[in-house]
Amino acid sequence: MTFTHTRRPTCPVRFLAAAGLGLCMSMLVGCAGQSIDESRYTLPSETQNVDVASDFKGSVSLAPPRMASYLKDDGIVMQLDDIRIHQARHHLWAEPLDRQLQERMRQHLSQALPNADVLRSGQSSEASTPALHVQLDVDRFQGRDDGMAVVDGQWRIRDDNDRTLSRESFEIERPLEDDGYPALVRALGSAWDTLGDRLVDALVEVADAAETN
Repeated sequence: MTFTHTRRPTCPVRFLAAAGLGLCMSMLVGCAGQSIDESRYTLPSETQNVDVASDFKGSVSLAPPRMASYLKDDGIVMQLDDIRIHQARHHLWAEPLDRQLQERMRQHLSQALPNADVLRSGQSSEASTPALHVQLDVDRFQGRDDGMAVVDGQWRIRDDNDRTLSRESFEIERPLEDDGYPALVRALGSAWDTLGDRLVDALVEVADAAETN
């Protein structure tokens, strides 16, 4: 079953309200009463070309993202309006979302910084300085009822002495190319890759500033 991001729901609203499902069910899975198979999703493999910053030769330690509490469950999230969200019961992440996001970001940074050691937090590195530590806070990682995938939150880059070198908020939107959860998951993956590009630029900028000081 799929949701449609451009068409209004066809099920009577009063019927959905009586069934306790609400507007979100009509958007995401169609009319009540239809059987739904459970599907599980992983973020897609990165296929886009990554800009390479070969001059960066230090280490980057990437902590697991800190997720908003409603993003910690398995269900993929749709934002219905400014105050309501819906968490899918039958369209689920195949493994914890924070783990997927950490690994995808680590792979992205590794491609973009080929001469750096990009590690999960807690791993040791013998790379030369700078040694930078990245913490990502994710407040939204979800679809929206206007057909957009939305990722927002904040990053913090710090040094070995826990001094904050860069702190920045991010908000990234990507349109869905089709209806349904597969298109949403792909759009969310693309938005996360865009965040990776911005984070690479910030890491290079921080490293350059450290060399000049």
